[in-house]
Amino acid sequence: MRTISQYDVQMYKDELKGLREEMTNILVEMEHRQNTSSREAFSRWWDEGGAMRHYFDLKGKAERIEQILQYSIVEEEFPRMKGGDPAMRHRYGGGDQEGQ
Repeated sequence: MRTISQYDVQMYKDELKGLREEMTNILVEMEHRQNTSSREAFSRWWDEGGAMRHYFDLKGKAERIEQILQYSIVEEEFPRMKGGDPAMRHRYGGGDQEGQ
């Protein structure tokens, strides 16, 4: 198990979303090319053109991110407050509170 921050979790989720969208686009393009191209043209695009390799590279990255998220403990982090901000001191119980 590894510990990651909530901000890293969001970063990983955003990256995963982008990878999945790109994989979906490749699969849609693959289906379109299968339906509109000859077998030879499709094979050149999929195999020789690198679409297959690109798809499986994306899939591998997505799987690694899923594993990181699955086997990590999320450490909640809270933004640090500036000590000189009276509004923050008032809100969170520091000096300068009204009515005291």
